[in-house]
Amino acid sequence: MDVIGTVAAFIGILVILVLVHELGHFIVAKRSGITVEEFGIGFPPRITSVMWRGTRYSLNWIPLGGFVRMLGEDGDVEVRRLREQGLTEPEVERAMAGAFNRRPMWIRITVLLAGVAMNFLLAGAVFAYAATLPQPLSLGPLHVLAVQENSPAEGALEPRDVITAADGQTFERSRDLTDYVSTRAGEPVTLTVVRDGEEMTVTVTPRELTAEQIRDRVGAIGFSWRPDRIGDAPPAASNAVDAVGLGFATATQAAIEIPGGLAGAVGGLLGLNPDGASDARGPIGIAQITGEVLDAGLLAFVQFVGVLSINLAILNVLPFPPLDGGRIAVVLIEALRRRKLPAEREALIYLTGFAVLIALVILISIQDIQRLITGG
Repeated sequence: MDVIGTVAAFIGILVILVLVHELGHFIVAKRSGITVEEFGIGFPPRITSVMWRGTRYSLNWIPLGGFVRMLGEDGDVEVRRLREQGLTEPEVERAMAGAFNRRPMWIRITVLLAGVAMNFLLAGAVFAYAATLPQPLSLGPLHVLAVQENSPAEGALEPRDVITAADGQTFERSRDLTDYVSTRAGEPVTLTVVRDGEEMTVTVTPRELTAEQIRDRVGAIGFSWRPDRIGDAPPAASNAVDAVGLGFATATQAAIEIPGGLAGAVGGLLGLNPDGASDARGPIGIAQITGEVLDAGLLAFVQFVGVLSINLAILNVLPFPPLDGGRIAVVLIEALRRRKLPAEREALIYLTGFAVLIALVILISIQDIQRLITGG
């Protein structure tokens, strides 16, 4: 896909995911009687806005998601501002009646978790829809695209080779041939290959793969390929109930696996886990993947949106300010201390966390740019 189309698709996906997240905060906050000062699509500067039932709904110029601004979500900063304006204590209390930080702990935590819940529900729904789509099926011989250095395939296979059989067996589904080879680690396998129009045989010995190699999709022989043709297999789910079950099972499994991947990626960026740095993707890297996924078809695109939604949910629930999980941690700390944090200290916590997050995004973006330059 062209660059403009890729960027437009990436921004569209990001806006939808973030708006769904913020809509969760908005709905629960409104239902809890919290004063929502603004619900914004995009980020300022503002294009236009309208007031309705005490909330300003705004459309903004920077199309990277959206936000919900609640009264009192930054502690008692508003209280100090109102006092500086000359309001008396009773007037301040009336003005702060609908403040987020004046609500009971369980309500505040529910509001903060609502965005995460919405992204999880969206991921489950998206995966459920994916389960109703025909599954792409790779058929026929394998066309070799590239051969990995220092792999069993090196010296035996060449780009543009066509692998038609293994140990004399032909396979209708391309993946069956690769599965056959991968089960014979350490054993010689004879591949029938068509090279430059002539049929020949080559012998390779598949390697035993480590868990890390399997995760990184390293092949037992070491070559990339495309199938001879693509067909359609039946959908993974036979009815709507099965689709919903599969969708939310997939979302749950992803939610379980993602924290480990995030920890490995951050460790890689900090030099603690050299192999994990390649797993980290920032906005630039995700935009690049978006273009690749769009070229891969509807099913791949739908699954990609589901993965991004569950990633956003898990990222936001981490106990790190100013993410939702960090705000929940502050609420719990206040509950343990039985008194509120000073407004200045709370603001400093959020500001420090925001600075660290920006630093991580910059590091990941630098890596994304290097990957684009080197073609990695």
